[in-house]
Amino acid sequence: MKKEMMQQYSVTVFFCLLSLAASLDYDGWLNVKIEHALHCNGNKFCSRGNISLKSLRAGVATIDQIQFNKQHITELKELAASDDFYTMRTLVTSADTKETEFFSSVKAAAFLESGLSDLISVWVLPCGEVIAVNFQVANSSKTDTQYRSPTYDINSKFYLRQVDQAPVPDTASYIQKLEREREAREKGEFKDNRSFLAKYWMYIVPIAIFVMISGAANPEAAQGAR
Repeated sequence: MKKEMMQQYSVTVFFCLLSLAASLDYDGWLNVKIEHALHCNGNKFCSRGNISLKSLRAGVATIDQIQFNKQHITELKELAASDDFYTMRTLVTSADTKETEFFSSVKAAAFLESGLSDLISVWVLPCGEVIAVNFQVANSSKTDTQYRSPTYDINSKFYLRQVDQAPVPDTASYIQKLEREREAREKGEFKDNRSFLAKYWMYIVPIAIFVMISGAANPEAAQGAR
């Protein structure tokens, strides 16, 4: 990749969901390496930039990204002409987890029309584990005549999204309750306050069904008995 393509710019952005970040059970550093499949000189993916966070709870991220050049724009337009996708790969690492790989794609035409503006969302569990990274096209526009300078900045906004875990059933308490009821029955301390029907319905229902079937099978005998 040419030297001028590797010129990077740093933008410090605040998380839009500080309240969510503050509720995380885990705090630590996080690094998101961004790669894309565009102008990679024969490689499948090449570097597009990096997102680093010193602290999840602090809510501050630093984004370093390359600038696109005319070759990037040309290849992006070729993808757009065939209604194809612009694909990103992210490699996520943290203090407690190994490198995890995620993929995301947006329509190349939509990315061009947005003026190279996208929204990057990282989805984390309360324990700090990243479960997804996705890109979306931002709502903005740029005309074709504006793609005439030697370099073009990528405009990215970063969001931290917390995923709330579903409630876990309290199995231990339920087992303890059953155990207490069993011990009470063994000691004779357990009182069954259910009604007669609630206690013996499994015996009453078969008898009632048998009587109804017998009456339906022999209606003359049932009439004579009446």
